[in-house]
Amino acid sequence: MPFHHTVTVRFSEVDGAGIAYFSRVFEYCHAAYEELLRAGDVPLQRLLAEESWVLPLVHAEADFKRPLRLGDRVRVEVAVSRLGRTSVHYAYRLVGEEGTTRATAELVHAFIDKESQRPRPIPESFAAALGRLGLLPE
Repeated sequence: MPFHHTVTVRFSEVDGAGIAYFSRVFEYCHAAYEELLRAGDVPLQRLLAEESWVLPLVHAEADFKRPLRLGDRVRVEVAVSRLGRTSVHYAYRLVGEEGTTRATAELVHAFIDKESQRPRPIPESFAAALGRLGLLPE
């Protein structure tokens, strides 16, 4: 079962037709990502302040299936599709209350050493957090 977080499409996020601007999909995915980190006991604010590594986004893509409209409640599902040596690939699916897929996205984060700014292996503590959440790919 993927991790999930629910968002509501707000007035400030839509255009004149009442449809969420396309980049909001990435914002909704990032909100789910932050909640995933919090649930795994690696909240983003602590990671940035205390760890010797960071996880910048290095790839983002999305496919849009159906519009996200003002007031829609959308479940953002997150699964780990691939755990590399120095990166993690997240697969997102945004699902409307009626159960239809509104959009999908793939976001890839690389593990980077703060000091050297070079790729580094995935910290065992981070992999363990993904495991606790049941998100390690088989």
